[in-house]
Amino acid sequence: MPIWSLGLGVWDFEKDMRVNIKGVRSALAILFCAGIWIGCAYFNTFYNAQNNFREGMKAVTHDTLKFDNDSFDKAIEKSTAVIVKYPNSRYIDDALFIMGASYYYKGDYSRALEKLSFLQVNYPDSKYYDDALYYQGLAFYKQRKIAQAIIALEEARTFERFTTKAMLALGYVYFHDNNYAELTELAEELFSRRLGTQDKRWVLSLLAEAQRNQLQYSNACETYLELLEIAKTEDEKRELKLKVAETYLEMGEYESCRSFLRGEYDPEFRTILADLDVELGNIEEAKDVYLEIGLSDFSPLTAQAFYKLAELYRAEDSVELAIAFYDSSVDRNAQSEYGKKSKTMADVLRRIDTLSSETEQTDRARFLLAEIYFVDLNEPEQALVEYQKVYREFPESVWAPKALYAELWITGNVLKNDSVAQEVLDDLLTKYPNSEYAKSAQNIFSERYGSPSEGEEPDEQ
Repeated sequence: MPIWSLGLGVWDFEKDMRVNIKGVRSALAILFCAGIWIGCAYFNTFYNAQNNFREGMKAVTHDTLKFDNDSFDKAIEKSTAVIVKYPNSRYIDDALFIMGASYYYKGDYSRALEKLSFLQVNYPDSKYYDDALYYQGLAFYKQRKIAQAIIALEEARTFERFTTKAMLALGYVYFHDNNYAELTELAEELFSRRLGTQDKRWVLSLLAEAQRNQLQYSNACETYLELLEIAKTEDEKRELKLKVAETYLEMGEYESCRSFLRGEYDPEFRTILADLDVELGNIEEAKDVYLEIGLSDFSPLTAQAFYKLAELYRAEDSVELAIAFYDSSVDRNAQSEYGKKSKTMADVLRRIDTLSSETEQTDRARFLLAEIYFVDLNEPEQALVEYQKVYREFPESVWAPKALYAELWITGNVLKNDSVAQEVLDDLLTKYPNSEYAKSAQNIFSERYGSPSEGEEPDEQ
């Protein structure tokens, strides 16, 4: 073979090799770029999921979403893409946790539990295992699955970085399950730890409410006062003072409450002081305070103050003044609870005033007056006084047997005074035997009390 041919052959071979190597390099370069592109796309998807989750968490305070936003929706969307498109990724457990926590904050507790449980079962070594337990406990509580919530949070507290948070959450669960014994024990354990001021306030608040619910008023007062010492804002202090005052009232410790509120000028505290004066019999002092509040510009309490002032005058039978202050309550806030009650009472008192002044058909007026006391004012004792006036002052009136029947009904069915009811029944059957009310009484009450027509003597008990 000619040397030139050999040389050409060698050259052709080398050329082919160079071409092949170049092609291999190009192919490798393409594959490498594709890998980078896939990796970038995958990482960017997960990175976006993380960022969306962080943005959503900015709206969260103490594990509570304070305002809605679409960040958690985006975090779920991106995390789902990571799991579906890159199932072998090392970030699958991260994506599952983001989805579970996001569903929790969105209020979809079933889906939150589904993702968190899947993470725990399939990725027991995940760095998010303890986070998943904590959120599981919260989600179970939101579903009112108390036993499961306690189990999850008890396990979560075994992880050092979640111990305090899980215990605080457990305290909330115990309180709303009315498990005050466990709450008290947990609170003592929490106080032995180094709690921040905010966490300490939170535990003390739960403990005080639990003590109050158990009627442990003295302990509750002490806890509220301890809270008062570390309260930050004026609103917090005001709220706590009200709770202390209310607790004293529930205890019947009126003088202690009065002493505690002395020097306070807040209208709500002043109202409590006036209520205390009523309880202590200091009626004139109470009137002065109610009037002062009623004439103030503090609208939420003015209608209430005038109503209470009117009630005091009504108790003294000062009808005109009572009506005037009921009207003032209506003028201040007709749509409030006290404004509506005042409107009713003013109308009732006007009817009473009209009937009390009646000079014609006095028997009828007396009977209608008794009806008002019984039906409108729910004052059966006063109603009895008015019914008795009817049949005693007007024994021949058509209203007399009806008044006796009404007295029988009240003494027997409302006051449950059988001995008096027996006497009233005998009186009705003896004095008005042929009246429709006597016949009705026989049908309804004679079996219960007996009747003179059967030869029974009235019960002398």
